[in-house]
Amino acid sequence: MMRGFRFLLRPRSLFTHMVALLIAAVLMGKLGSWTVSLDDRAAAVRRTHVEEMLLRVAATTRVMASLPAEHRANALSALGTTETRFMLEDKPAVRADYVGSDPQQVEAARARLRDLLGLEEGQVRLKIWYRSENADPGFLHNPWAAIDPVAMGMKFAIQLPDGQWLNAINRRMVQPTVWSTTATLGLISSILMVAAAAFYISRRISRPLRQLADSADRLGRGETVTILDAGRGPEEVRRVTHAFNAMGERIRRFVDDRTRILAAVSHDLRTPITNLRLRVELLEEGETKARMLETLDELRSTVEATLSFTREELGEEAVRADLTSLVESVCDDFTDVGRPVAFSPAARLPVVCRTGSLRRAVRNLIENALAYGGDAQVSVRVVGPHAEIVVSDHGPGIPEAEMERVFEPFVRLESSRNRRTGGVGLGLSIARSVIRGHGGDVRLVNRSDGGLDAIAMLPITARPLHDSLPLKKAA
Repeated sequence: MMRGFRFLLRPRSLFTHMVALLIAAVLMGKLGSWTVSLDDRAAAVRRTHVEEMLLRVAATTRVMASLPAEHRANALSALGTTETRFMLEDKPAVRADYVGSDPQQVEAARARLRDLLGLEEGQVRLKIWYRSENADPGFLHNPWAAIDPVAMGMKFAIQLPDGQWLNAINRRMVQPTVWSTTATLGLISSILMVAAAAFYISRRISRPLRQLADSADRLGRGETVTILDAGRGPEEVRRVTHAFNAMGERIRRFVDDRTRILAAVSHDLRTPITNLRLRVELLEEGETKARMLETLDELRSTVEATLSFTREELGEEAVRADLTSLVESVCDDFTDVGRPVAFSPAARLPVVCRTGSLRRAVRNLIENALAYGGDAQVSVRVVGPHAEIVVSDHGPGIPEAEMERVFEPFVRLESSRNRRTGGVGLGLSIARSVIRGHGGDVRLVNRSDGGLDAIAMLPITARPLHDSLPLKKAA
């Protein structure tokens, strides 16, 4: 029960939002109409009481008129109650000129009693009063006060055929009925109808929106997303779906064109670099030749790294894989050739990724740690809905002001990086590009005890791995 209340008090989905809002609207509407009707309900209860008293007094008058005078006193004592007293007197108990606070009500009651008894104008007198400020409410008043009991009084004077007056007085606390079983059933049926309508509307809207959100998430991770059906849901949802399909197609074309151009440029640069190297080899030995060969080697490494990256990006589909096995296999590749890389075992973590690109990103982070820290400790951990690959080294670290700049292409920090062993400055840039393409990010953190942590964050897929085999070493 409490869980159901929390479900409505803190709605999360579109359906719960709509149900909560519509139920609140129904309750507020019912409350408003019920509050407005309180005065009418109280007035109806008082009118009913007046009608009951008129019928009772009329019946008593007929009985008294039919009885001999000597038997009337005994009959009256039997007809009286704690709320109503009857008396036979020679004079009327109500003045002939009495009007009261509500002349229309008094005149209507007097006319009703005359009709019931068939008497003339002067033979029936009536007085009605209330001891409550809410009995006769004005335009500006507290409607909730109408549910309070009202002290109601009525006095009658009816002339009998022999000239005597039957006087009667009634005092009663009238309690208005403010709620009923019918009102409860009506409220419950209204809420059920609102919930059913909200369920239908939210399902019609939320289903395509849920598909849209899932496709947007997959597109952000670099997965291939099929074209969504733009003919479902309301017009606004259809427009959003159509815009998403167009956006996804433009992004795919843009990324594919950019990657192909980059691959083509990198491929075309290999031939002139090779020709330049052949020409440099013909030069005489010396410092100039050595520097030129070093520059050509650096340029060739840059082209090869770029070409290798673009080849992996082109045509590779995202699949479900075990992140722990993938990272462990990359670490095994380094340990097999004697590099000081240690991996901390962890549980299986399902992710959706392009395995070739992700392996390159992890490899770049490890190579960065080996080049500038001498060793690498690799671990995989879970932080909320994300998995983190942590690559730690015992190097000199990076100044805080340079943390973001090192991710720019071809940037190497000369104060802490060796130009001969530091590569071409694309490792961290490629790693971050790959990880961001999977919906994550890479950040660097200097440890207080010295060294640097490179942390790659990836979203964990909600879909299980089922029986998919863990990844082994790279070929």
